Amino acid sequence: MVRTRLKLAATLTVVVLALTGFHTGHGSSSGGGSGKSKSGKSKSRGHSDDDSGGGCSSDEKSNDDYSGSGGNSAADEYTYDPTPTATPTADVRVSTVDCVKPAQKKRKGKPARKADTTTTLRITSDAWEEKTYRVVVEFRGAAYKVVDKAETTITVERRGTKTFEVGMAHPGTVGQVKECVAFVEGEAPGATPSTATPSPTSS
Repeated sequence: MVRTRLKLAATLTVVVLALTGFHTGHGSSSGGGSGKSKSGKSKSRGHSDDDSGGGCSSDEKSNDDYSGSGGNSAADEYTYDPTPTATPTADVRVSTVDCVKPAQKKRKGKPARKADTTTTLRITSDAWEEKTYRVVVEFRGAAYKVVDKAETTITVERRGTKTFEVGMAHPGTVGQVKECVAFVEGEAPGATPSTATPSPTSS
């Protein structure tokens, strides 16, 4: 009877120890699993951070490159597009050498002078071929008011300069003229020979 009880006690002890040991081992295994899971999660997070950081860096560089390229292109468009075709006279310029002068009576220290009703102009062409231009002269008085107007055509050799004279359409208004303003209105292809009077200093 005593042996039976001792055997039963020993069996119960073994069972208890076995159960206790199994539970402890399972808990340890579970803890290990948690550790692996955390380690895996940490590793995954680090990978995600690296990818995210790399992606942002790459995008910024790409944006900077495109932005810089776009800015330069826009700047090139705007800096290097003077629209020369919009102005047919972009390759020519005209200036006033001498304006008209009214008659002047003899005064102390100054001789009498007849009225000069022609203005002397100089035209320069940068074109690589001979061209004929239409030149307009405005004879302006006080407050820039146009008191007379004249126009002519002038043929200029390629990349040449020519000095010529243009007379007033209404010489009687010469006394009102304060300045002569000349400008080229455009080319006159197939125009009749120049009606301007070449100046003695014409080249």
